[in-house]
Amino acid sequence: MEEVLRVHPHCLMFFVDETGHESFADPNYPVFGLGGCAIMAGAIAAYLRTPWRALKEEYFGGADVRLHASDMRTASQAQLSAIGEFFRRQEFGRFAVTMTGGTQLPANRIAYEIMPGAIRKRCAELASRCQPTLIEVAFIHEESKRGDRFVKRYFGPTFVKVNGQTVKVHQGFMSKARGDEAMEVADFIVNAAGRRALSWSLGDMRPRRDFDAVFGANPLWQSFFHVQQAAVQAA
Repeated sequence: MEEVLRVHPHCLMFFVDETGHESFADPNYPVFGLGGCAIMAGAIAAYLRTPWRALKEEYFGGADVRLHASDMRTASQAQLSAIGEFFRRQEFGRFAVTMTGGTQLPANRIAYEIMPGAIRKRCAELASRCQPTLIEVAFIHEESKRGDRFVKRYFGPTFVKVNGQTVKVHQGFMSKARGDEAMEVADFIVNAAGRRALSWSLGDMRPRRDFDAVFGANPLWQSFFHVQQAAVQAA
């Protein structure tokens, strides 16, 4: 039975998904990224869950249909336009950190070891822009047979400061079987970031409509970083 997390309405929720493989094992997609959406708990229904379900009802055959970004290659132009409009209009945060096979990592370090610090910086940026001031923070990762052990090993305790004060932080996992709308949205966000990173690695600097829709709507809503080179910080 999945544990239920109860939070304050002013808890800033970070729903985190991944794209690619942490060792860049897929030669057709040598990308690794973590990212997703950030939204106050009390705003999830109005600004994310309800409009996402309405989009699925109108364009994908039902509000309970499961959507995955990887399936959009066969989507119609009307469906793609509706998804783009959703991301341009809805007021919630989007964040991602990406790497590719060309990213220079420190010797004997893996990509997952670099991710926690980079993700925390993205989250700190979005937390500093929140109105009203957040009361607590929650990081919810989608369950992954391969990735859960890395999250547990490398993320560890997370501390967030708001106006100089440390706030309470929750961490947890959400099962894929739950089919939560926030995790579906997170999947689209991190997939767009991963595809943008892959294009850059191939020397393709042309705009991507999916990335621009997700991360170009409002600079206050987004925090994206592509790691080209990483170094180990001194303790």
